[in-house]
Amino acid sequence: MNSDGLIIFFRAQRFCKHHCQVRNNCMKKVQFLILIFLVFIAGCSKLDNAKPAAVENTIIGKWSYTEYYLSIGGPGQWYPVTPANQVIEFKPDGTFIPSKFFLKDATKFEIVDSVTLKIQPASTPSGYILMGYSIKTAERELYLYPVSPYCIEGCSNKFKRWTFL
Repeated sequence: MNSDGLIIFFRAQRFCKHHCQVRNNCMKKVQFLILIFLVFIAGCSKLDNAKPAAVENTIIGKWSYTEYYLSIGGPGQWYPVTPANQVIEFKPDGTFIPSKFFLKDATKFEIVDSVTLKIQPASTPSGYILMGYSIKTAERELYLYPVSPYCIEGCSNKFKRWTFL
């Protein structure tokens, strides 16, 4: 081998050595980035599959009696309930637990349809009261209003879903 061939050989060897070293560093960086990307994707997929917090759209549970609406012939108005912190409860077995000042003698309820409850006993000739109800899910509010016997002037009761802190 002549001297020109040896020079070319050594230069080629140096080039390959340098090229392989750069290539290995690049591969290590690419592998690291792929690993980070996979961890990120795995974490995101777990978040996507997680169910959002359940928003309850059922009457079952405890409700804090907060306000009542009353109209005596003119425009109605909401009034705060006194004493505060009164709680009612609708249990899954049909048991109704009243507050001291709201349907205090009632012990049972039945869901008649999507907007009506039958609450008993009551001091009416039928022995029960039909109450209309609506739930504002986002606000966590329940509205109860008499259907039979009907409240002529307009009346309603507002409850907040009860949570202890």
